[in-house]
Amino acid sequence: MSNEFREQVLEYVSDTVGEMWQLDTRPDLEQDCVDFIVDEYVDEGFSKDDLYINFLIIKFLSNHCRDAVSSQDLDYMAQQQRGNEI
Repeated sequence: MSNEFREQVLEYVSDTVGEMWQLDTRPDLEQDCVDFIVDEYVDEGFSKDDLYINFLIIKFLSNHCRDAVSSQDLDYMAQQQRGNEI
């Protein structure tokens, strides 16, 4: 793939992700997301498809949330802590 083509993909993906991005305090994570999407686009073949980009944004964030602590996890940990204090 030519550098010019990759730059076009990067510009399009960056603009599209920028419109959707909700984590204003995490521009570093936004750039990681753009890089992830560009890599996926290159592997799959580029076509301007905002729906596919939205899918890839969800995929990227889902991968990053895999180890996140849920409210149920916190409740369970609090119950365990209370049980240990008895």
